[in-house]
Amino acid sequence: MVVNEILLSTQAYSNFISLTAGKRWLVSKALHQLEKNPDIGLKLWGMSDFYLYQTVTDTKVVYKLCNRQVQVLAIKAAPEYPQSSRAKISAVILAAGKTDYGDSLPISQVIRSFLDAGIDDLIVVLGYHAEQAKRDLINKDIKIIVNPDYEYGLSKSLRYGLKIVSRDAVAVLLTLGNRPFIKPEVVKQLIRTYKSREAPIIVPTHSRMRGHPVMFDTLLIPELLKAKGNIGGRMVLQHHNRELKQVEVEDAGILEQLNN
Repeated sequence: MVVNEILLSTQAYSNFISLTAGKRWLVSKALHQLEKNPDIGLKLWGMSDFYLYQTVTDTKVVYKLCNRQVQVLAIKAAPEYPQSSRAKISAVILAAGKTDYGDSLPISQVIRSFLDAGIDDLIVVLGYHAEQAKRDLINKDIKIIVNPDYEYGLSKSLRYGLKIVSRDAVAVLLTLGNRPFIKPEVVKQLIRTYKSREAPIIVPTHSRMRGHPVMFDTLLIPELLKAKGNIGGRMVLQHHNRELKQVEVEDAGILEQLNN
């Protein structure tokens, strides 16, 4: 069944807007799943037109189907308890440009920080001097993909990397290859914050200035794939500015980059 729209009843909408940002995000994810597969719910006993969809995170949605509409009658968000400690986290390092390589702090330093932080699924996008870079990165526990169009903007590399993110990942960290000063402790802090379910986007700041890496819920990957030119995920950050959470960190390394 193809769904044209999802409609919230007055009660459901009232419940939705009263939720915290983190709980609203959980409900939004549930509604997104219903939009893709409206038959996912269980038919309520004795009420042939009503269905209950309960997610693995215990978010509940009561709805009915009417032609090509999902009419949501009631919602109950899951409690904001931490996700499983083994929820898979991916990371994409965009290292295809000419400025992503330096003599003193090569791309391997960025990779080491992410691996030391416990990233399960680490993807490195190469382009400039790709064959040499692949030799330098041999035997590392990473995925490598080459962007042959690296000179046509950052968004090309972003799409190459995101398309091979593990399907069971719940979130993905994005950063650039010329950011070797990011420390594992910062990455771990972002992961902990995301797992508290406070927001779909986690941005580190130092002295109130935004830095790298930025963490996105994987539900936002379709939006990230629409990026154009040399802006990466900036448009998604702007679109979800009210939903993201900024995390102040003591390490200025999130702001520093190599200038070759």
